[in-house]
Amino acid sequence: MIVVDLCSHCKATLNGQADDDLQAERVDKLFPDCACEEISVGVNSPGVIAADEFLYRMIISPSDIDSAGTMTLDSLRDVGTKGLSVFRDQASDEDISSLIIDRLTRKSTSKVKTVQAVLRVKASVLQERKFELGRLFCLYDETVPRRNPDLPMVPTHATVLQRLHPPKTEGRKTKNKDGQRALYEIVKELKIDLHTFRGGLIAKLNQKSLEGSFVEDVAAA
Repeated sequence: MIVVDLCSHCKATLNGQADDDLQAERVDKLFPDCACEEISVGVNSPGVIAADEFLYRMIISPSDIDSAGTMTLDSLRDVGTKGLSVFRDQASDEDISSLIIDRLTRKSTSKVKTVQAVLRVKASVLQERKFELGRLFCLYDETVPRRNPDLPMVPTHATVLQRLHPPKTEGRKTKNKDGQRALYEIVKELKIDLHTFRGGLIAKLNQKSLEGSFVEDVAAA
């Protein structure tokens, strides 16, 4: 039997290429108890996520909010599926702009997108959250492909993955949803001021989106 060292195995699994909704389950099965968290897996990443650093999650309108303008629980569903994308406190303005532009880019036939809110949470708050099996959330410095895959990955991107109850657990779906709800309760009030953050960087990008920037042409049939 070939034994793959933990570092290489973590990097191969958390390489940003997962394209399904099974990544959270896959990672916890292969590396229980956040075993890869102490290994830097991202391309050109500044290193593993420290307990005292802050992570930021974008909430996008219209997909992440309801008719009243409130962030939906479903806006955080990726935490238990393919992984919840966040950016790190040490992200440069260029890094943040790249991630936001990717999120706001739309087809010409789609509704205009804007950043409705940005949630700011300390890594330790997520790392300390528990459930029946131990740690509830794992934090990885995973980098992911850009909307244009020819562009370099953003090194200060990170991923939050929920640990899930194993298959055949009684009430598994509800229990896993409770984990997502726990994250919602942690972050729902942790909004930053978009007009002052990074000199109004996000507010300026929102305005560009409203003016018709970040639109991809729909290819002719």
